[in-house]
Amino acid sequence: MPGFDDERDYQPIEAYALLSNCEGCALVARDGGIDWACLERFDADPTFSRLLDRRRGGHFTLRPAERFETARQYLSRSNILETTFTTATGFVTLHDFMVGPEGGADRPRLVRLVAGVSGRVPMVAVYRPLAGFAEAAAPLAATDGRVAANGCPGLVSDAAFAVEDAGAVARFTLEAGQERRFALYPGATPDAPPDARALMEETRRAWVLWTQGAAYVGPLAGELMRSALVLKALTYAPSGAIVAAATTSLPEEVGGIRNWDYRFCWIRDACLSFYVLKKFGMVREAEAFFGFVSDLCARAEGRLKPLYGIAGEDDLGEVTISHFEGWRGSAPVRHGNEAAEQHQADAYGQVLDLLYLYERLGGTLPEAMRAHGARLADISAAHWAEPDAGLWEPRKPEQRYLHAAIMNWVALDRAIRLFGERPHWCRERDRIVAWVNGEAIHRDGHYPQYLGTDEPDAALLVAPMVGFPVDEAAFARTVDAVIARLGHGHLVYRYRNDDGLPGHEGTFLLCAFWLVDALLWLGRDAEARTRFDALRALQNDVGLYAEEAAEDGGFLGNFPQAFSHLGFIHSALTLDLYDHGGRAAVQGTYADRSLRETDSRRAPRIAGAD
Repeated sequence: MPGFDDERDYQPIEAYALLSNCEGCALVARDGGIDWACLERFDADPTFSRLLDRRRGGHFTLRPAERFETARQYLSRSNILETTFTTATGFVTLHDFMVGPEGGADRPRLVRLVAGVSGRVPMVAVYRPLAGFAEAAAPLAATDGRVAANGCPGLVSDAAFAVEDAGAVARFTLEAGQERRFALYPGATPDAPPDARALMEETRRAWVLWTQGAAYVGPLAGELMRSALVLKALTYAPSGAIVAAATTSLPEEVGGIRNWDYRFCWIRDACLSFYVLKKFGMVREAEAFFGFVSDLCARAEGRLKPLYGIAGEDDLGEVTISHFEGWRGSAPVRHGNEAAEQHQADAYGQVLDLLYLYERLGGTLPEAMRAHGARLADISAAHWAEPDAGLWEPRKPEQRYLHAAIMNWVALDRAIRLFGERPHWCRERDRIVAWVNGEAIHRDGHYPQYLGTDEPDAALLVAPMVGFPVDEAAFARTVDAVIARLGHGHLVYRYRNDDGLPGHEGTFLLCAFWLVDALLWLGRDAEARTRFDALRALQNDVGLYAEEAAEDGGFLGNFPQAFSHLGFIHSALTLDLYDHGGRAAVQGTYADRSLRETDSRRAPRIAGAD
C-alpha cells in the first residue's frame, strides 16, 4: 500500500511457499507477505496479487516492525507453514494455513497465528485486499479487529486495525507466550476470531492422515512426501482435477511475453501427476479424476481438448490484464489460456495409460470408462498420422511430432491390453512403430522433434519409459543430442528452435528429470545420479520447484509446478528401482515399474481390490 513497504521490490519466485485447502491457494513470501491468493478456487480472480504488480496488487503482510531474519519449514507431513522471525529484541513464530470448507460455510479460509517465543518484538500487520484485477482498491472499513471491503474477504483478528491510506494496519507487541490470530472469511464474519490452534491441529491431522498411504520409506522419503503434498495441494477436491500450477503469468523470461495462466487442468499433466501419486502409494485421488475425465469424454463428441477448467469448463478465453505490470515488469498478465483450443494428440495415450495402470493395480474400470477408452483409441487409430500442435504449445503451424505419434502408439497399445485386439488398433500400432523407427529417424541417426526438422526435442526422452519399442541406437543418439544441444549443465531446455513467439524461455525442470530417467534406461546410472543430485539442490528452502530455471538456477515460470514435482518423484523412484534391479528393473511401462517392489517401496494397490 502507499506509505507501507512502498519500496519493497518483487520477491524471487523461490522466496514463496504454498498454502492450499484443495480448493484455493495462497503464496507466502519469506518476509511474511501473502502476495498471491485465490481463496475459493484456484482459477478465481485473486484477493492478493502483489506478486504481479508490486504497487497495485493486494497483499496481507504480517512481520516484525524492525529488522529481522527468517527461517521456514512446513510442519511435518502437512501444508502448514511455520516461519520464525528473529530480531534484535526477540523472536516470534508465524503459522499460516488454509482451512477446508468442510463443517460449514462459517469457517475461515485462511488463518494466520503469530506467537511470541522470547523477548519483546514489535509487530505490524497490513491488510490490503484487491477485488480481482480491479484498477483500484475498494474502501476499507475497520472496527477494532474486523476489516471489511466490498468484493473482498472479511478479516477478523484480536489485533486492533485502523485504516491508513489504502490499507488496514495493526501494530502490536508480542512477548513470550502472547499471540494474535487473523482469519479471512469469504462470507459473513463472526464477532471474534476462531480458535486458531484448534483449527491448525484439525488441519494438521487431515494432512497427516492423507500421507499415511505412502508406499516409499527410503532415504528420500521426506523430500518425496513434500512433492506429493504439493501435488495433493494442487488438486481441486470437488472435481478431482489438478491444476498445472498455482499461479498465472509468472514469466518464462524476465521482461518477456511468455506469461501464461496455468491454473487449469491439462489432461497430460493430471494423468502423469496421478500416476506418480499412485506409484508413491496415494491411490484414492484417481477415483475422482476418473470421474472428471469420464464426464469430459461423455461431453466430447470428438477429440479431447488439452486442458479444461477445474470443474470441467471448456471456455478458457484468454484476457489480458493491461493495467498490471507483471512480475518484475513481465507483461502481459493473462487470465485464461487459449491453448485450450489447440489439438494435442498425446492426451489420448496419457488417459489410456492411466486406465491401464489403474487396472493393473487391481482396480475395476466402470463400463462407461471402458467405452470412453475404446473411443479414444479409435481416434488415435484414425488420426495419428495427422499433424497436431504438439505438447509444448508453440504458436505456429501444426507438424507431425514424433512425441504425438509415440503417445498415440501408447493409446493403441493400452487399448489392446485392456479391451482386446481389434484389427485397426493392431494395424495402426504397428504402422506407428515402423514410421517412428524408419522414415522419421533423422539422417544423423537421432529422433527429431517432428518430421523434416533437424532439431531435437526433450519430450522424446520419455519414449522408452512408456514402453515404446525404440531403436536403441537412435534413442542413445537422441539422448546425446539433447545433452549437447538442449543441455546447460544439469539443466535442460525443452527445445531451442523457433516456436512462433519472441524471446526465449528458461530450462524446463521436468525435462531435466526425464533425462535422468532416460540415462537410467540406457544403463548410464552414474550420469543419471549426478544430474539428479544437482536437481535436488534446486529446491527452495521448503522443498518447492517452479516450472523452469534460469541458467543461474533462479526460478522462472509458474509456481509451484505440478510437472516439476511429479518429475522429481518419478526420477527418485526410478533410481530406487535401478539400485534394486539394475537396468532390467526400469524397462517396460509405467504400470510394469509400479508393480516392482524394492527394499524401500511396496507396490501400491487400489483400495478394495484384494
